[in-house]
Amino acid sequence: MEAEHERWRNLCEQAANEQDLERLLQLVREINRLLIKRLLQEKGRTNTRV
Repeated sequence: MEAEHERWRNLCEQAANEQDLERLLQLVREINRLLIKRLLQEKGRTNTRV
């Protein structure tokens, strides 16, 4: 989980400084993918507690 958090942070830093639109879109897609993955994992944990 820590490595994933570090990856997310690095992607955000790169996106904040990216000048190339295509590269920025790639970075944002990867950030979104990681965030969706985490949300689904959290939802799975919530459902198992019910």
